[in-house]
Amino acid sequence: MILCVTPNPALDRTLVVPDFRLHGVSRATQVLTVAGGKGLNVARGVIRLGGRALCAGLLGGHTGRHFAQLAEAEGLLGEWTWHAAETRCATIIVDGSGRDASLINEPGPPISDETWQQFAQSVLACAAAHRVSAVTFSGSVPAGPTPAMFAALLEACRTLDPEVWVDSSGEWLRAAVNVPGVNVKVNGDEIAALAGHVVESPADALVVAHRLRTRHGWRRCIITLGGRGVAMVGVSGSWIAQPPAVPSVSSIGSGDVFLGALVHGLDEGATEADALRSAAAAGAANAMSVGGGRFALEDYRAALAGTRLTLGA
Repeated sequence: MILCVTPNPALDRTLVVPDFRLHGVSRATQVLTVAGGKGLNVARGVIRLGGRALCAGLLGGHTGRHFAQLAEAEGLLGEWTWHAAETRCATIIVDGSGRDASLINEPGPPISDETWQQFAQSVLACAAAHRVSAVTFSGSVPAGPTPAMFAALLEACRTLDPEVWVDSSGEWLRAAVNVPGVNVKVNGDEIAALAGHVVESPADALVVAHRLRTRHGWRRCIITLGGRGVAMVGVSGSWIAQPPAVPSVSSIGSGDVFLGALVHGLDEGATEADALRSAAAAGAANAMSVGGGRFALEDYRAALAGTRLTLGA
């Protein structure tokens, strides 16, 4: 079982709007409303490939109740921590023009220190009760808790012995930097602040991943660069994975699906190299569909067959 934690979830509304343009009237031809957030997409990736996942997050208000109902209807098991503030929403616009989708995130509602502590205790209790093999922390944290409180939760999860994964940015990523033994998966934009420069190619990413993993004592470091590929420095070696070019509809959720596929592969006993190849293929397949984690398995298999793996230095 893999526990997928989303501290700041959102009710996602995806609108397919052909030829969308600003400053005019547009009409959607398709609307998809789902329980959203990066960790939910991680769980979808795990489940899509045959694994088991459990979700955890902070929910509140009418939107939070609707979120929980949608997650349950989809078969996403959840351990939710409830609070008084309304859960946020996010709007995704897919215009079908060949450009990537647009995402508009609302700010998350602020929460109290007491609510955060209840949430942290729930995550730890859930991880222990289900004897999870991995815990993934994805996305941002609502206003209120400090980065030190987030780092303390990561450290507490480490003491329970599952693999702990972090996919975040800004102050929350910086909070995870000095937690030894965590696994860090970030994209090029997220790693730039830590590296001090733009990371443009998988070869550059591999150098940065080596340096940061050694400096901070991380277990694994993965840097995804979308269609340009992904670099991974793991326990048994380092690799660059290059998925095939695919007709992209929306890349939103692809990094999350990548993480779900990677953690699932490792949980099933795959080598790091094979798990990375599977993850790169799943991320590519996800970009071919509307809605995170809703990729077709035939697209995944085709992408897997075309994904190249190169051994790093």
